Amino acid sequence: MPDTIYDEVRYSNFPYAQTHPDRLATVAVLHGIEPPDPFSARVLEIGCGAGGNLLAMAAATPGLHVVGVDLAASPIAEAQLAAREAGLANAEFHRADVRGLTNGELGRFDFVIAHGVYGWMPAEADDALLATIKASLTPDGIAYVSFNAQPGGYFRRMLRDVGLWHARREEGPLAKAARAQQLFDFLLEHRAGPSDAYGALLARELPSVTHAPTYRLVHDDLGEHWTPRWFGEFAEHAAGHGLGYVGEADLFSLRTEMLPEGVEELVWELAEGDRIAFETYSDLLTTRHFRQCVISHAGRPVEREPSPERAQRLYWATLPNAEPLEVGLTADAFAVLEPRRPRAVAFAELQAELEADPLALGDALLDGFRRERLLPHAGPLRAASEPGPRPRVSALARWQASRGSQLVSLAYQLVHMEDPAARPLIGLLDGTRDRAAIRADLAAATGVELGEEDLERNLVELARLFLLEP
Repeated sequence: MPDTIYDEVRYSNFPYAQTHPDRLATVAVLHGIEPPDPFSARVLEIGCGAGGNLLAMAAATPGLHVVGVDLAASPIAEAQLAAREAGLANAEFHRADVRGLTNGELGRFDFVIAHGVYGWMPAEADDALLATIKASLTPDGIAYVSFNAQPGGYFRRMLRDVGLWHARREEGPLAKAARAQQLFDFLLEHRAGPSDAYGALLARELPSVTHAPTYRLVHDDLGEHWTPRWFGEFAEHAAGHGLGYVGEADLFSLRTEMLPEGVEELVWELAEGDRIAFETYSDLLTTRHFRQCVISHAGRPVEREPSPERAQRLYWATLPNAEPLEVGLTADAFAVLEPRRPRAVAFAELQAELEADPLALGDALLDGFRRERLLPHAGPLRAASEPGPRPRVSALARWQASRGSQLVSLAYQLVHMEDPAARPLIGLLDGTRDRAAIRADLAAATGVELGEEDLERNLVELARLFLLEP
């Protein structure tokens, strides 16, 4: 297989929380589907790049076995090296073309992920992607497919087309992207603004491309294949492969207040009760740019909206930087959960503490999500609540600390460890040293004499950041 543009221009290598089986299982539960156990499952990612997403999954959730495939050779080699050096035996990576996987050649998986793939490939590869998902999913399996959506794609296409034209004389993808970004800068400075409808449109659309890293423009907005789709088109394509829509991985389907006030019921009338039509009309009303669809085998009964009963199946946490509410059961739940953030608390535990009626509390928790205060999980997050006698940071985070400032926590979030002195400390936290040995080895390695109180303060902070294993 020849090299790809992803070998030539490397893409970002981050974890995506919305693709974790915990999130996909949460969406399934809220919509009335019983998913596989998201903490002891087989996971396939198609288009995994250098493996940042799956490596983070494997480290945060050791009960998973994850398999990544990608057409680009050098990112796969990088992922294989990272898994080997970080000691992640539950992660494997293979170079493969999705067009050769349509018969389930890699086996069966409980969760299948395709983030930023559908619509960025030739049409026959998009078709092969859905065929591969169908062939690879276990009977109760859940899949995730993201894609550029309409009508937002129409506005972004205008910028794409004029950017490519502006860069028509440049050679090479990076030079073309830099030249296009020059035009986007010009438009943002000299035309975008609130004075008229066109200026307001530019003011909304330009920042995401003007301030984007050049590599992202190369792949996401100026790439050879770029096909936004209406949700209805995607749903029809998926249905043709025996796949049905469940919900959105960003939980967008819960936030119906993003529609103009009082319009939701009118949209249902317009859609004549058809959920696919409702979602498509909703995208039109909200100028949707991107979809993150959770799908499963067709024919499984799906509840249109989450219910208080379904909320009782989940664990709950507060969102970062969320403003507390003043009164009501939602405010009471927030007050209990916020001191424990980002830990997720089981519904039964929360109910017992609040002495609340189960249905009333379920409704209050869904209300807290709609008001962007609370976030549901399928299970508890795995991390130490406080430093133990021999603190241990995950093997992946220790490996990452030896190479840079970006670490992945056990809460599946990026942590920027900018202080260079902190990274050698993290490297020593492998579970073999007590506090005296940590201080002595840190002094020997770096010359930094860390006092007992300072070390304890650092360890407590690492636990708060979900970097310490239980």
